[in-house]
Amino acid sequence: MIKAISFLRRKPGISRKEFTRHYEEVHAPLALKHFPFKRYVRNYVIGDPDADVPGFDCITEVWFETMEDCEAAAEFSMSEAYSVISDDEEKFMDRSNIVAFLVDERVFE
Repeated sequence: MIKAISFLRRKPGISRKEFTRHYEEVHAPLALKHFPFKRYVRNYVIGDPDADVPGFDCITEVWFETMEDCEAAAEFSMSEAYSVISDDEEKFMDRSNIVAFLVDERVFE
């Protein structure tokens, strides 16, 4: 299983409530149509929405069944067809501050 994590900020002028609503009602369903996610989790920061701490509003986690699925998602993200996703991100995310990376997840159960 391959996991990617992204730290996301809302656009200036967008409230956390508006950010969360758009992400859940519009963007997440759109992303699910275009990416082969095995699992897709959004973790929203709780606290003072006017404070710039911790510097992001959401930690997004996505899992892919195989490295091939992850690579296909990366290829899609570099294609012209990705504009359907990036155009929507422009509506509510501060795309210039997205931090994303693959991780080696270790779980105790």
